[in-house]
Amino acid sequence: MGKVKKTGKRRAKSILSVVFAVLLVVMLVGTGVANHWSVAINTYLSTSNYKVNHGDSSENTDYFKTAYEDEQALADYEKEICQQVEAEGAVLLMNNGALPLASGNQVSLFSHSSVAPVYGGTGSGAVKVTDETPTLLTSLESNSIGVNKALWDFYDTGTGSGTPAAGGWGGQAKVDATGYYRENPDMHAGGAFALNEVPWDVIQAEPGLADTFTTYGDAAVMMISRVGGEGYDLAATPESRTGVKDEGVTNYLELAPDEQEIMSQLKALKDKGVFDKIIVLINTSNAIELDFLNPEICGTDYGIDAALWIGGPGQEGMQSVGDILAGKINPSGKLVDIYCNDNLTSPVMQNMSLDTHYPNGEDFGLDKSQDAYSVYEEGIYVGYRYYETRYEDTVMGTGNTSGYNYASDVAYPFGYGSSYTSFDWSNFKKTENEDSFDFSVTVKNTGDMAGKEVVEMFFQSPYTDYDKSNSIEKASVELCGYAKTSELAPGASETVTINVPKQELRAYDAYGAKTYILDEGDYYFTAGRDSHDAVNNILAAKGYTQENGMDADGQASMASKWHNGALDTTTYAVSSVTGNPITNQFDNADPNLYMAPDTVTYVSRSDWKETFPKGVAELVVDDQLAHDLGINYEPNTSDYTMPKFGEKTGMSLAQMIGLPYDDPSWETLLDSINFDDMSRMVGVTAHQTPAIPSIAKPETKDENGPTGLNQTFFGGKLQAMAYPSAVVMASTFNDDLVQKVGECIGEDGLHTGTSGLYGPATNTHRSPYSGRNYEYYSEDPFNAGKICAAFIRGVQSKGMYTYLKHFALNDYETNREGGSTWTNEQAAREIYLQPFETAVVEGGTNAIMTGLQRIGAIWTGAHNGLCNVVLRSEWGFDGFTLTDYDAGNSFDRGFTSRYMHVATALINGTDSYDAWQDARQKELQDYRDNPEIMSHMRQAAHRILYVVANSAAMNGISKTTTVSYVLTWWQMALIALDVLFAALAVIFGVLAYKERKQGAE
Repeated sequence: MGKVKKTGKRRAKSILSVVFAVLLVVMLVGTGVANHWSVAINTYLSTSNYKVNHGDSSENTDYFKTAYEDEQALADYEKEICQQVEAEGAVLLMNNGALPLASGNQVSLFSHSSVAPVYGGTGSGAVKVTDETPTLLTSLESNSIGVNKALWDFYDTGTGSGTPAAGGWGGQAKVDATGYYRENPDMHAGGAFALNEVPWDVIQAEPGLADTFTTYGDAAVMMISRVGGEGYDLAATPESRTGVKDEGVTNYLELAPDEQEIMSQLKALKDKGVFDKIIVLINTSNAIELDFLNPEICGTDYGIDAALWIGGPGQEGMQSVGDILAGKINPSGKLVDIYCNDNLTSPVMQNMSLDTHYPNGEDFGLDKSQDAYSVYEEGIYVGYRYYETRYEDTVMGTGNTSGYNYASDVAYPFGYGSSYTSFDWSNFKKTENEDSFDFSVTVKNTGDMAGKEVVEMFFQSPYTDYDKSNSIEKASVELCGYAKTSELAPGASETVTINVPKQELRAYDAYGAKTYILDEGDYYFTAGRDSHDAVNNILAAKGYTQENGMDADGQASMASKWHNGALDTTTYAVSSVTGNPITNQFDNADPNLYMAPDTVTYVSRSDWKETFPKGVAELVVDDQLAHDLGINYEPNTSDYTMPKFGEKTGMSLAQMIGLPYDDPSWETLLDSINFDDMSRMVGVTAHQTPAIPSIAKPETKDENGPTGLNQTFFGGKLQAMAYPSAVVMASTFNDDLVQKVGECIGEDGLHTGTSGLYGPATNTHRSPYSGRNYEYYSEDPFNAGKICAAFIRGVQSKGMYTYLKHFALNDYETNREGGSTWTNEQAAREIYLQPFETAVVEGGTNAIMTGLQRIGAIWTGAHNGLCNVVLRSEWGFDGFTLTDYDAGNSFDRGFTSRYMHVATALINGTDSYDAWQDARQKELQDYRDNPEIMSHMRQAAHRILYVVANSAAMNGISKTTTVSYVLTWWQMALIALDVLFAALAVIFGVLAYKERKQGAE
């Protein structure tokens, strides 16, 4: 028996030795993988591999100071600002006297969205709600309005409730939510949209529920919600790549059958006297079709008495929704998108297939990062620019409008917004200055409730023979200024003045002068209440009336004319910022220049009927396109000298604070950095910029947050105040208020040690179906640019740098990884680049995030015309650029490794990669002996360091500060486990060997 026991012990020790050896191998591999992803892990755990040793210094190193040492005081202020944004951004669409509700009213709230509204969007700007987040119920009850609790509980926890699936990145609901809960695709377009609304028969079947309606019958409030997010566009047609699961629905932005049935039943109950009125809350940042608000258009009378657009109200904004409904707040927001009865009537939607691929792409071996494309055939005619221009041409009898009917297409124009009071405008005046105009308007509150009013300035350019012969398009009206009054008491007046630089009147001539021009002819200006009011005012000034087909008589007194005596092709042909020439940079994105003339027919007001898109423009791959889609670095080393690395200069980054970008000291500092540190700073810059011990550069922390600082995108713990969606901010038409939002986010940065913000984003609402419209401001480039610039000024005033994104023409999500955007230069400049230009020139952003898509065949981050010429040479940008998320070599889904090549990127204006892993750093190692690439890498480092040196990241950093590498607790824990398993494997191996040897003896 003794021998058997010894044999068993020997075998157990041998097995344990093998087990621990296997565990050691697993741990070593895991340790290697963890260290490979150390940046991501450190970000999630709020740890760092670098220690800052402050040293002895009497310097004042509080370069940026908080105004709120008391955290609670900051939190209270942010709550106030969040609510004010919603209060001034919500738009009253219709009201027959149903609003405001009276104190003591008893109401019933319908739809599962009433208990689970859309607070923002999904992805990088997701809103994380808490138990303290106001609900529609709590906001109404705080205003002494009773809410049907039985109906609320039915939706919240009862038969009509539902549960979202476990959240993916950004907290978005994945597919297969249980019960009645809104679904949307995951970030990679897996799954589908589904409202999963509670059908009326389920409501009706709930015991005793219908009996409560009479008690809470002062109003039936219906919440209609839609959500969008990163990685996918909304479904518009049955052919959309990401479909809709709700039965009978193909267009996600139309009223669904279950919603129609609820509305019909509410109308029937209203007719029976159960409900006194029906109020609709429109909870979406994407422009939903609003035909259901107009019985003549819809064909069905839903009995709606009032409608309030609330967008995405953010973390605290729902309180303001209740305050508006109760009349505590008078709404003053204006729409920043045109809202249609049928979204599919626009030229954009005729060519917006979300999954268009080159028909012969396979013949050229194109991969998934090369073969998708979108053609912007509509040119400049995006949103109101299309509908208002076609309307004006119909009235004037020009442009072959083919019996166009504006009223059947448009529910509410751009800039529209009603109020609980009324305002009279008078004394419209124009003063011409050398380089600008000043316009003044007196606004008087003629109603019986205090309120704010927005005055919108529009202009119209002449549409000349020169324009027609050179394919220059002109919209009937373009926003060029706005002002918001203070809160005016009944009977009070205020005169607002709006300055309009003459540069706003320029148009881009892509085929003739190939620069900005100012046409000869008459320019009209008008103060309008919205885009349609503006057109009618100008038509009235031209002598047109309703007899000519106008749907309302305009006010000629609110319009003014200015004559430009001659075509000017020189004044605006140079940058007003840098003095550098401006000329075409995007011929390679225009199929008619890049491929062959007449490859694409762009919409033209010279002939609406014949140029209106007939469908998706088919582009065919040829040898040139195939080459450009795969283009990579082509050496040009003769003009470059190999830079120095790792010199002992004694310089530190703190010495550079406040010095100009071109100060000679930067060259000495850059000599101090070794290749490994510099290549890491360029190649591994996801949510941080790395520390560099040799120059005492601290590690920075950069986080998501276009509407508020957060780490929810990848499961982190940081969540500061989440403000209403960007489109709500834009709808305030209040730059000062939005600047305060930015200041608050900057304060959050100071309090959390966050130096950079991945935001704001100012791509264009090209269509209502872009997944990230909640994160982008507007369909109008002027409005978007001004609001974005204000946001940036606020953030950066606190020392936090902003990564303005997604630069540029990244106005869609589906196929964004490598998809090609084709357009003409006039549209690119006037619609899609203008908001970025304003954000750079007036906002002063000091970081830029490029897009994942291509302009023409060239990835945005490698487009020299975009990143070097337009951004830097024309706009004077001296900050640094970062790619959008680079998944190259890390996930099977990532196509970026196939086209986001580091050498090509550095040469053409990219400075750093939003990457966790070191693939790009290793790629740079391949060019270690290449003076051209090394010189561009050094230039990129210069730009990054310049921004960091002048940011709050340097708070506490003096000239005596040092930075050293340390192991984090989790790395030490992994090493300890490696050592433990190694020791155990050796110990049990030795014991087994000894017993085996003793047994043999």
